Amino acid sequence: MTTRWRPVFDPACLYFVTTTTANRRQLFRSESAKRLVTDSLDCMRLRRRLKLYAFVIMPNHVHLIIQCRARDPLGAVMRDFKKHTADRLVRYHRARSDHRELQRLVRAVQRPNKQQHKVWEDNYLAKAVWSAWFLLQKMEYVHYNPCQPYWNLTAAPEDYVWSSARFYYLEEPAVIPVDHAGPYLL
Repeated sequence: MTTRWRPVFDPACLYFVTTTTANRRQLFRSESAKRLVTDSLDCMRLRRRLKLYAFVIMPNHVHLIIQCRARDPLGAVMRDFKKHTADRLVRYHRARSDHRELQRLVRAVQRPNKQQHKVWEDNYLAKAVWSAWFLLQKMEYVHYNPCQPYWNLTAAPEDYVWSSARFYYLEEPAVIPVDHAGPYLL
């Protein structure tokens, strides 16, 4: 019997999390698709009462800095977030009669007896935030990701709507509520 390694979950800890779309497909290019992701993230924030400190929605991945409650371990929160987002994205493509995109999601499925569409890779990367320096480094990484030459989505982090950069750099609300990481940066 094989066992899958899982990181030890500490509810007092913040986590830098990255989750990627299946086959790195750019499923979140449109504003509507990005809105589905932020709505799902906000739903998890409200329902699970996780704390969201930073985020960015990229065309084929999402970066988060979050803290979960003890009764809502990181693995369960990520499972529910990915399922909720996938369900909404499939419904979105069905409503638009986008059969081509739905077919791509069907082809990505590796276990047809367990799922019909595949939006996300099965795993996600989670790193415990163990210091103020590490938190600041990861927050800058998250916010500057859209500025990278590979993506070239914006010239300045605060101009990219689909992240928490505006909250920190301009002190304006992000597209979804964000908890301030200030106490962890001291």
